[in-house]
Amino acid sequence: MIWLFDLDNTLVDRQAAFRAWAAGEVGARGGDDADLAAIVAADDGGFSRKEDLAAVVRERLGWELSVPETIAAFRAGIRANIAAYPGVAGTLDTLRARGEKTAVVTNGVAHQQRGKLALSGIDRRVDAVVVSGEVGVEKPDPRMVALALEALGETDAPRDAVWMIGDAAHADVAVGQAAGVRTAWISHGRVWDGAAERPDIAARSTVAAIAEISRRS
Repeated sequence: MIWLFDLDNTLVDRQAAFRAWAAGEVGARGGDDADLAAIVAADDGGFSRKEDLAAVVRERLGWELSVPETIAAFRAGIRANIAAYPGVAGTLDTLRARGEKTAVVTNGVAHQQRGKLALSGIDRRVDAVVVSGEVGVEKPDPRMVALALEALGETDAPRDAVWMIGDAAHADVAVGQAAGVRTAWISHGRVWDGAAERPDIAARSTVAAIAEISRRS
């Protein structure tokens, strides 16, 4: 089996890391729950334009930092608070111990994604990493999957033996389907909205998805 994983909100809790940083900054500046809610909403789980998010942060916190400085500040805050979801590290170790190959396939700027991988310990538990900011394409472009398989030395692997696992339907499920591999959607308790072709499986967490796939194999 070959496992391709999204990073943010799949292997690591990026959303919780951002919220923790935002809560600390709001509290330090005497803000309130409305300020925190506005900043978290503007982040949109990490999918908003960073410049748009920076504008909300600067307004709500009364910052005089420039937009690039604000972006650097919240990226550093995310790194400082990042952690793998419970059970992820051990599960990745188990997959590799079974001789199965693993890779991270993530959108984002290189230093940020590589930093999260190192700080969470994920980089030591996978065989390859493909970061969109390093390769010039991003999910849902199927070349991201092709690059991951190339990095793993599995270019010719049967596509039904490859799983793309992630929380974002428009990026992770879509890239897997575009590349012709199997897909698992991490719901975090959400309901599939039916706007796109359903993934092969849906599970509340990455650990649960891996367990379900392993049972079926």
